[in-house]
Amino acid sequence: MQLIIILLATVAILTLLSGIIVFFGASKGNKVRSAWFFLAAIFATIWMASISVFLTAGKDMADVIDWHVKWTFASAIIIDVAFLGYIVWREKYGKFATFFFLAFGGIISALIFAKPELLYQGVILANTGNSVTMNMAFGSLYYTYIIFFASIVPAIVISLLTQFIKTKSNRRRGGDLVIMLAFSGSSTLVLIFNLILPLFNNWSLIWIGPLALSATIIGFYYTILRYRSLNLVSVWLKIFSYVVLISSIAIIYMIIFALIFTALFRGSMPSVEVIVLNFIMILVFLILMPALNEILTFIRSLISGSKELRKEDK
Repeated sequence: MQLIIILLATVAILTLLSGIIVFFGASKGNKVRSAWFFLAAIFATIWMASISVFLTAGKDMADVIDWHVKWTFASAIIIDVAFLGYIVWREKYGKFATFFFLAFGGIISALIFAKPELLYQGVILANTGNSVTMNMAFGSLYYTYIIFFASIVPAIVISLLTQFIKTKSNRRRGGDLVIMLAFSGSSTLVLIFNLILPLFNNWSLIWIGPLALSATIIGFYYTILRYRSLNLVSVWLKIFSYVVLISSIAIIYMIIFALIFTALFRGSMPSVEVIVLNFIMILVFLILMPALNEILTFIRSLISGSKELRKEDK
């Protein structure tokens, strides 16, 4: 569980940083779309943080954990609305569709905070795993919650597919295809582990949803860097590329480290201290990598220069 929380925190920080960079680095013509991306990044961070707190909460947090459960439900709504706004804002129907789902999701979110009993009966905190007791009565808010996602997810995919078919630009077609595949895959996993399984009071795997969301975030990164789906000022584009590269390598390293540690020590997971120390070490190494590269280049030039001097002496 410690590794999962570290990964969630890493993905959350990466998502938030990228949202900030995209918003402040976008050109004037892309400010509105970049604002939707930034909004998605903010609430994706809140969603991941709320799930992390819920999974690790002890019985001493019973008084405040309800707030994290509410934010877990409400944040997921805003994420998809913001994704929709980012994708369809340029189209004629885009503004109407975005505001429609924003109003629909806003009503559900308001009810979640005002009358949470319509969504769930209570939170169970236990040493063996935290869970939520759902209100399974017919017509409860949870079914409306599912209907919302059953509507907006196909709307996003259909919008991407429509844009892919209509546009003649290979650059835009490539970007739409990448986002469509990434969003469809991550949304399927979120649907299973964060919407369907909780109906059966299985909350132990809800961390898969936020990690699956990272596939969509990576898809957005790739389209911005490869297909220039958003125009970023060159300086901000370089910063964006460097942040994404460092964070991606760090995440991959942490996964490989955990797998090797588990294999060597027969299934036991590394402690939080070991995970944090390794994470800091890999970040320091990656940050210092450009400087190390310059030092190695300088050393190679000295070696090659000394060789040339020897040849001249001979």
